[in-house]
Amino acid sequence: MHPAMMFVPGSAPDKLAKIPSLPGDALLLDLEDSVAASAKATARALVAEALTRFGTVRPLWVRVNAFSTELLYDDLEAVTVGGLEGINLPKVESARELHLVDWLLSALERRRGLACGTVRLMATIESALGLQRVEEIASAVPRLARLCFGAADFSRDLGLDWPPPDGQLPFTVLQAKATLVQASAAAGLEAPHDGASGEFRDLDRLAMEASAAHALGFSGKHAIHPAQVPVIEAAFRPSEQQLRWASEVVKAFEQHAAEGVGAFAVRGIMVDAPVAARAQQLLRQAQAPGSRDERT
Repeated sequence: MHPAMMFVPGSAPDKLAKIPSLPGDALLLDLEDSVAASAKATARALVAEALTRFGTVRPLWVRVNAFSTELLYDDLEAVTVGGLEGINLPKVESARELHLVDWLLSALERRRGLACGTVRLMATIESALGLQRVEEIASAVPRLARLCFGAADFSRDLGLDWPPPDGQLPFTVLQAKATLVQASAAAGLEAPHDGASGEFRDLDRLAMEASAAHALGFSGKHAIHPAQVPVIEAAFRPSEQQLRWASEVVKAFEQHAAEGVGAFAVRGIMVDAPVAARAQQLLRQAQAPGSRDERT
């Protein structure tokens, strides 16, 4: 599990060189919004080099340009190399996009001597159309690991201000996020990731955004600055109070199960199999380190 995934601009060689020392378990090397049109080709080469140099050090994902652009094939051809953990496809609006990207990745994996399915996918929903089709997108291809949500583009598509002037997420944005959580669970995906907060100096606001996303059922959030990473990690990490409760519940559940009792009370709260399963999930989450082998 990687609760914080930080973007690194693909056109910035000085920042790419710092990959081993940057915070967070996984990084998103960016070829899309942080790279000017005139620097796309240079960025591809720099990112491919970074994957080869640092891909064995930590999980490295690449955000490519959208399917609707003329840049996607060149992006995939350049970065599908050893050391690539996965591709983040932005602005996804149909399952067909994932089917075609999956086909291209399979061909490139064969050409590069990589096992089929090595390169995983994250699909970012950033429009009303993408949200409308999110269920078919979520179940499109086996290599899809999780969905992501892009609030800025989604808000623009709906004619909403972003960031919201009062700091409160509009109901339509909250509803969209909840829909992603439900679609992910129904498709058997990991819980989705929330998009980055552009106000990188306002860490209090970031903490509120991350906590709200966690409460909705998200498993992480993107970052654009190193200072954001520990704030995000703290928001998605089980608290000591939660872990104490989980340990108590699991221990009591095991004891009662041995006696043939399926429902009982802990601290005045009824506990049965679903509650115990959630407690076990929290304990696993606290113990699992980020790794390339982990289903992020």
